[in-house]
Amino acid sequence: MLFVTTPYLITQFTGNVNNFNVIYLLSRGDPTQVGHTAGDTDLLVTWLYKLTIDRNLYNTGAVIGIFTFIVLAIVSLVTYRTSGSYKNEEGFM
Repeated sequence: MLFVTTPYLITQFTGNVNNFNVIYLLSRGDPTQVGHTAGDTDLLVTWLYKLTIDRNLYNTGAVIGIFTFIVLAIVSLVTYRTSGSYKNEEGFM
């Protein structure tokens, strides 16, 4: 069973990092405490949006976005390479 669902789980994990619409439309990431850039309900993606659009911190947002991509890519590749889906591709048929 895990043979078939591992690629799907990796895709869902990556997609859950990008739940921008749910958080931003319901709470906009607020409440934000004084002196902080991220709110109590912010996700990484909504925080990046606030950094770039509201505060014009494009450099910081770009660096965080690149690091997010690198971490997600490494986690996804390592998980897929150690799963049975990768080791036994021909076994599915």
